[in-house]
Amino acid sequence: MVDGEWNDNAGGAGRIRIKGNQHIVAMAFDTSAVVGRRVEKATLVCHQGAETIAGVTISTIATPWDEHASTALTAGRDGPAGWGHPGGRFPAVCGGNAFTLVHRSASQLRDGRYHWEVPPDMVHALALGIAHGLAIHEHDADYGRNPTIFSREQSGKKPVLIVEVGAGADETAEPAGRPTLVDSGLASAVLEVTAPAHGFAYEVTVGGRRIGQHNVPLVRPGGVQRILVRDLPAEVVGAERHDVEIVTLSRTGARSRPATFTGALFRRRPASLESALGDTGATDTRRLGWPRVAAATGAALSGIDVIPVTDKYDASGAPVGELPADYRVDNAIFDGREVGLQAAAGEVVGFQVLLRGAGAVSVVAPFRETGWRVDLHEARPVPAQGRLIPDPLVPLPTPLPLRPDADAIVVADVFVPFDAPAGIVHSALVLSDGRRLPVTVEVLPWALPRRATFLCEMNSYGLPDRVEEYESLQRVAYDHRTHVNILHYSHGTAAPGARKSQLDMRLRSGRRMDNRRYDAIEAGAKAGFWDDFAEAFGPVLDGSLFVDGHRGPVPVPGFYLTFHESWPLNCRGYFDGNPDAYEAFRATPEYAGTWVAILEDFTREAARRGWTDAGFQVYLNNKGSLDDPKKSPWILDEPTSFWDYRALSYYGGLADRGRAAVPDVRVDYRIDISRPEFCRGQLDGRRDLWVVSSAAFATHRRLVTDRMAADGVEAWVYGTANHVHESNRTLEAWALDAWTHGASGLVPWQTVDKSGRALTEADQLGLFIFDRDADGQTSVRHSLRLKAFREAQQLIEHLALLERRLGWSREETRAFVRHHVDLAGSVAQADADDAGTPGFAALSATRLATLREATLDLLRRSPGTAAEQ
Repeated sequence: MVDGEWNDNAGGAGRIRIKGNQHIVAMAFDTSAVVGRRVEKATLVCHQGAETIAGVTISTIATPWDEHASTALTAGRDGPAGWGHPGGRFPAVCGGNAFTLVHRSASQLRDGRYHWEVPPDMVHALALGIAHGLAIHEHDADYGRNPTIFSREQSGKKPVLIVEVGAGADETAEPAGRPTLVDSGLASAVLEVTAPAHGFAYEVTVGGRRIGQHNVPLVRPGGVQRILVRDLPAEVVGAERHDVEIVTLSRTGARSRPATFTGALFRRRPASLESALGDTGATDTRRLGWPRVAAATGAALSGIDVIPVTDKYDASGAPVGELPADYRVDNAIFDGREVGLQAAAGEVVGFQVLLRGAGAVSVVAPFRETGWRVDLHEARPVPAQGRLIPDPLVPLPTPLPLRPDADAIVVADVFVPFDAPAGIVHSALVLSDGRRLPVTVEVLPWALPRRATFLCEMNSYGLPDRVEEYESLQRVAYDHRTHVNILHYSHGTAAPGARKSQLDMRLRSGRRMDNRRYDAIEAGAKAGFWDDFAEAFGPVLDGSLFVDGHRGPVPVPGFYLTFHESWPLNCRGYFDGNPDAYEAFRATPEYAGTWVAILEDFTREAARRGWTDAGFQVYLNNKGSLDDPKKSPWILDEPTSFWDYRALSYYGGLADRGRAAVPDVRVDYRIDISRPEFCRGQLDGRRDLWVVSSAAFATHRRLVTDRMAADGVEAWVYGTANHVHESNRTLEAWALDAWTHGASGLVPWQTVDKSGRALTEADQLGLFIFDRDADGQTSVRHSLRLKAFREAQQLIEHLALLERRLGWSREETRAFVRHHVDLAGSVAQADADDAGTPGFAALSATRLATLREATLDLLRRSPGTAAEQ
């Protein structure tokens, strides 16, 4: 499972690699001899090839497969391409995923043979036919070696499964409780049963057709369990009535009488959705429903074109991305004569004015007469792929120089007040040369929430020098319904005496934060030093920094705390060398005790200071190595080996203990994960915040969404903003794709350019740009791309409101979105650890405009409650 090998099959090879996450061996055995027998003990014996394997994870495989036709991408059998479901990859049906059994086994190497313990229940599962082999996965992830074992094709050295059976009495199997339908989708459903006191597995059929075991849990006696009814053929899904039978199996093959359900399993599209989808969606809907100014029926404006804030033209006048030929004068917000905007109360709507002419002009913003806030910026072109493309925004100069053969680009943001009454508001953008651009806003009869419900967290590393700079960053982000989250520790914190954090901003008083005192926590301490932390960050954590802002005092919903494996204590001073974190600190309990005590103290301090609406994150960012004494023993950001996932489980347990004392303070345990398929059971049952790479969310989407449903995991998707030479609409599509599949946030990676280079050259990462004047004072500029995040976030707020009003499921809302917008995409990665840049080849600006208009139209026709106004 590495580039160039995804379609390889080694079923006929004499030796097979077991190598980290790249080569997982699948084995199947003839277990007919133990059918009906109680297994007491089992051992897998494999002959050693090259190198040495210290330990493995052994798991069952949930779906049938063909030894010689299967690859990492397909089970090699008739039916849907993939493993278990279309697009499913091999790791998704083993390793503790898809209800498979998983077990870690240390290698016992005797006479050139590995002996690996196999739990008896794995053999029972094989004998019953509810598992289809074993997957062998190396614990370590050292790719500088190629460990192998001999396969059955090697004479005298084939793997052997040694099974010891007992003479105990046959087990009984009792039926599950009566199934209840608890969730229903268009092609999937969830049945809930109370598990019997006696039993091992379930066999589930719908209309006589068996459901794949990758959707069916093993019996957990006495518990309430959910069975996923999905991956059925269209003729079964389309039936008006479904007969479901759930038979309990014992380990020795006894069968219970069936628990039954009869009725309709799957939802039919509601009438409101059928009506919404009735339009073919093929019409070019650049004719929108906003009212025109009656006087604006004369000749088209001279030297003034207007485009949406998410589109762009280069300095030569060529579009960036696919745009219609007449788009500059005929688009969703402009007809060549006037600008027409639609906005909910509290919404920020933007547009770009492309000006040409001679000399220079001053620009008077619209809506001055209403008292509405309107921000004007100039978009500067920067070199990008041989073109000059607008990206950084700077204050609008007065006067603004014009040219007859190139655009001067004015970007306008109109902040509609939250208390604005529904109706039509007319104004104009006025130029000092006498030209006048009419601008009309239709204020819609509902308001956006002041707090974003879909989060766009702008990631960065290393705090700025001064707290004023930090606050400027947050103000710019706030105006775009986003927030900036800056990590303030490094990878080299582990050794005793090493600097643990980097909290040394200069405060407003001119004094620097006392980082030495902040870090000076000794083993056994019960309290931390929070005074400077509160002075620096208190205004963003209680929202007071934004008290005069458009949305009022909204605290930041994402903030990295300092807690990691080497704060409050340097971990290498207490680590005994064991790769298992649960064992590594057993002899030094003060390490865990201090970690928990300081987190408890922080939550009490946060409650005392009123930081109960902020979102705190315990996040372990470091990438280390077991053998590097200066770094973490594990890779905790984007974990890769078994021990990395286990260490994350260990620290998650510490976070659980520390945050339990004050539940009113929200502290999420955050895991940034690009390989969710390799958890191997270590993160099961944890209700954490997963920040999943774009590539993983695309490739293993069902695996992630299943974890969200089963454990209450919250998922954000991380990646990189589009390149300057690409359409900014990509960011809208990225957000829509994530939200419609259940994610609740995006995390663009490394978004702050402190060097200021993004003001003069294309910078994919530079969404916030530090600009220094002649006196060395810093101002924070921003990229035109930041507007696309705001546009996407606000569209999602409208869609969420529509979903609530019409009672649609997220699946139904997704169907509505995809009816209008083609979100088929891909993720470009520089390497396996790259955050990934999402791309959407069929993206259309006019189709995105159609989606927004259709959403607003349905909301107009669907009455809301007084609370929404």
